[in-house]
Amino acid sequence: MPNTQVVTRINGAWVSLLAVVLVTALLWAAKAVLLPLALGIILAFTLSPLVRAFDKLRLPRFLGVALTMGLALGAVGGAGYVIANQFADLSTQVTRYTSQMRQKATDLRLGSDAAFRQFTRTVDRVTEQLDNHASELRAAQPVRVVPSGLSPVERLRDRAAAIFEPLASAVIVLVLVAFMLGQREDLRDRLIRLTGTDHVILTTRLLDEAAQRVSRYLVAQTLVNICLGALVAAGLYWIGVPYAALWGGLTAVLRFVPYVGTLLSALLPAALAFAIFPGWSETLQTLAMFLVLDLITGYGVEPLLFGRRTGVSSFALLVSALFWIWVWGPVGLLLATPLTVCIAVLGRHVRSLRFLAVLFADEPALQPHVRYYQRLLAHDEDEAHALASRMAGELGAVIAMDEVLIPALRLAEQHRSRAEISQDDMDFIVESTAEIVGQIRMRQKAPPAGESSVLLLGVSGAADRVVLDMLAVAMEGCGHAVAVVGEKETATEAVARVLAERPDLTCVVAVSSTRGAEARGHCRRIRAALPAARLLVLRPLPDAGDAERSIGRMKEAGADRVAITLRQALEEAEQLLDPAARPAEARLCDLLLL
Repeated sequence: MPNTQVVTRINGAWVSLLAVVLVTALLWAAKAVLLPLALGIILAFTLSPLVRAFDKLRLPRFLGVALTMGLALGAVGGAGYVIANQFADLSTQVTRYTSQMRQKATDLRLGSDAAFRQFTRTVDRVTEQLDNHASELRAAQPVRVVPSGLSPVERLRDRAAAIFEPLASAVIVLVLVAFMLGQREDLRDRLIRLTGTDHVILTTRLLDEAAQRVSRYLVAQTLVNICLGALVAAGLYWIGVPYAALWGGLTAVLRFVPYVGTLLSALLPAALAFAIFPGWSETLQTLAMFLVLDLITGYGVEPLLFGRRTGVSSFALLVSALFWIWVWGPVGLLLATPLTVCIAVLGRHVRSLRFLAVLFADEPALQPHVRYYQRLLAHDEDEAHALASRMAGELGAVIAMDEVLIPALRLAEQHRSRAEISQDDMDFIVESTAEIVGQIRMRQKAPPAGESSVLLLGVSGAADRVVLDMLAVAMEGCGHAVAVVGEKETATEAVARVLAERPDLTCVVAVSSTRGAEARGHCRRIRAALPAARLLVLRPLPDAGDAERSIGRMKEAGADRVAITLRQALEEAEQLLDPAARPAEARLCDLLLL
């Protein structure tokens, strides 16, 4: 059976890899069809809130779509006209600016600093290559534009094709956008019917989540980028850097690429400031302005406006940007984020594509207790302790022990019982966890011990003793006078101690799945020797069915209450000990549960 499972997994991996290759090849081959379609869908998502606003004003749908398209085309056309003029003027001044950059680097050759001389030589080589490339382009332009042997009709046809193809694509995209905005309900219903009524719930959830995430993200990100681009243009104009509108527009576009977009947009204006200004002041002001604006936008404005609305990790966005640029070119850069969001949503709802959600989603890849356990398996004690300390600071000591330490010990017990880890690994995990529990006890400010006394005893497993210490820490934090039965004491000696001390509450701890009989034996002996004893059992089991059966058997053995978490054990102890009879300062236990 294990070999069959391994072969099945390997075959499944090859099938998934082949599917990815085929989909990538389809995207590459059908670029002429899929790219306008994808661009139209994304633009429709972006403009649909404006159409809905016109619908709320009781305008006819065709009028709302027409106004939306007119406003969008006017805004894009006006900005594009200004940016295109500045870009055309910049292209004629490239040689002069590169010459100024080379001259400035030559003037800065002072002293005998080898590193600085190497930097200036590098700048010289770059500017010379730019000049040579520009000269070659100018020299080759007549040959490329007017090829020999072509008739005037053929040249006219080639030029018309070069103009007609992008123009036709733009018209097709606009028509698609207008159609999708005007008929979005009909398209939705047809897609639901296409997938079948049996999948109506899945299709509805997919469409709603994708539309909500993509539309809100695009609208919010577009507004933020436009404002940031306007601020960049205003700042560059104030500094004196030429073509401020061009750099502002470039910043607004590149800002869709997470993390590196603003850096890329800052390079050209900073290089231009370095070339045309005699000192370093303007260059440093330009870099500082980009840095400050990006920090304010990335860590202040965006989390406040839309937080983690995309549901996609930043690393996945960077990788997807590279992929879509490779497949669809520069336009793929603009589509990378919304397409990746749609893929992540698809992975969350379709079981066979769940791996896409694991790769792209912004949820943690591993649960905290699995990550803690994995770090201990790698003998990385520092990272494991840092994770446990952070969880204790965020969730509180009791919840951190419930959700991280105890589940990790259960995993270790399970893997050790199947001989998947060695005894040395098990000992290291137990010792490291015990050390963390000791650190929690040292940091804990326990209230003065109250009148209630609690006696704790555990079964013979090493992990059970660590959980026993956790319960002792939690009980001490609630103001109880806690006594722990020694590890070397036998069951008979433990019962004798219960009879001798007669505590207000006796707790039995058993975390190992194979230690249930031993815990029930403790309960029977204590109940038989002291019928009036208050008896609580802490039995953390991950499976709900196993936990329910264990609770029933523990109660049959004499336990008054059975808890499956530390927090539940504290609550059951409060009920058994009658909280009205305890001192007021003991209520500080509630702080541990926060």
